[in-house]
This record gives sequence, C-alpha cells and structure tokens, in this order.
Amino acid sequence: MQIKRAKTQGFCFGVAITVKKAEEAVASGATVTTLGHVVHNPQMVEQLERQGLRNADSVDEVQSGTLFVRAHGLPVSVFQTAEAKGLEILDATCPMVTKIHVQAEKLRAEGYKIIVIGDPNHAEVKGTLSHVPGAWCIQTQEDVDALPRASRVGVVVQSTWSGTGFAEIVKRLTAKYYEVRAVNTICTDTHNRQFEAAELAKDVEVMVVVGGKHSANTKHLAELATANGARTYHIEGPGELERQWFDGVSVAGLMSGASTPGWLVDSVAERMEALSRRAS
Repeated sequence: MQIKRAKTQGFCFGVAITVKKAEEAVASGATVTTLGHVVHNPQMVEQLERQGLRNADSVDEVQSGTLFVRAHGLPVSVFQTAEAKGLEILDATCPMVTKIHVQAEKLRAEGYKIIVIGDPNHAEVKGTLSHVPGAWCIQTQEDVDALPRASRVGVVVQSTWSGTGFAEIVKRLTAKYYEVRAVNTICTDTHNRQFEAAELAKDVEVMVVVGGKHSANTKHLAELATANGARTYHIEGPGELERQWFDGVSVAGLMSGASTPGWLVDSVAERMEALSRRAS
C-alpha cells in the first residue's frame, strides 16, 4: 500500500513556540501551572506533565509560581486576576490569536459592531470575546438571521475555522447589513492544512488524520477529507489503527492536526505500513 503524506506535518509554528516555552519554563525549576492543556494532544500533555507542568481548571486554584498562558490565550479577566494575586505570567499566546484580538479591537475603535465567527465554548474564542465586550458570536449561516439590526459590522474568525464556512457566513452577513468589514483571521497553517486535506482526499481511498479528539482544527481536517471522497479515520495515536481499514486499499493518505508532534505522525505511518502488509 502506498502512503501519501500531506506536505504540512507536525506542530504549527504557534504550537511549536508554546511547547518550547513550556518545556523551558519547567526545566528552569519554577512551579508552572497552565489553565487547560497546553495542546490538544494527549501524548504531548502527558510528556509535559512528566516534565513538571501542572494543570488547573481555574486561576483561583493557582496560589503561587508562574501562570503559563497556552497558545489559545486567556480572557482578559484571568490576566487581571493573576496580576492581582502576584503570579508571574508567561504569555505564550499564539501570534495568530493575538492578531485576532488586535483586529477586533481596531474594528470596534472604528465604530463597527463586532461579530466573532467561532465556537463560543472554545478557549480561543472566549479570549477574543473578552477583548471586545458585547460582541456577537455566531457559528452558522442560520445564526446570521437571528442577529439584531446594525448599520456597520466588523467580522473576525476563529483561527482554526473552516475557510469555506467563513466565506459563506460573510456572504450572508453582506446580504443583511449595509456595511460589512470582514478580516480573515484564519491561520495560514490552518488554511494550508485544509487545502491539503481536500486535495489529498481526492487521490486516496482511505485517509488517516492524526490529532486530539478535542482539537477543532483536526476535526475540520477529517470533515474535509470525508467531504472530498475519502473514507476517513480520526485517531490520536497508532494504537487506534485497525488492520481491516486497509483491506484491499492501494493508496492511503496521512496528515495531522496543528497540535500533533511530528514523531507521532511518523509512528502512525510505520504502523500503517505494518498493518497494510498484513491486510488481505
């Protein structure tokens, strides 16, 4: 069986920077705590915990040491609470996420009513909304119909959102509002992976997408691969692969989400090759 791997593999640059900062912080001997997992990848989470990184559900649980801000960022109120408690803050927010905050604040300063396209329960979106209080958050074209009236709306989007979905919602907003100014804040890495997922899926029979089950960008990749004709499996590691997936398969595709380390993708590829040799 031939295995075609997507060109874009392993960590995106934002996650790579975040993981490196986390490893350096715990290596220094400091007590370092993050709110929520640094990356949506269980293997990396376990590795960082073994190195000494702590995890808390709320800043209220952190009494001392360093508060590590993961790539998704944190709400403004959390930063304020951490500062008031005298915690050292190590901000590893992805530059692409910070860009969304800046763009949203700029649009608001120019008099636009802000609309954030994204999952309101996602950590990144919660952080963005905290920078522009009163903003509307929507996820679908149908959500547009329920929005109140406004003369001018400014739009930003979750960095890992589907590019096609973003364009469709903006089109619907343009039909409803007099003036719409939309800034495409989808991360370049996300865009590239989505394009590769759609194209690679057309050339393979089976697609394996490696990444955390809670990773938004990985879920979108699996959805795109399915939509473009490939029988798709979203896994977190090589142990989930099953031999029968590759029965009679000549060409399989392999790609990863932005929070998946390269070594994990390599191990999945090795396991796929071993299973294909056993497949009938």
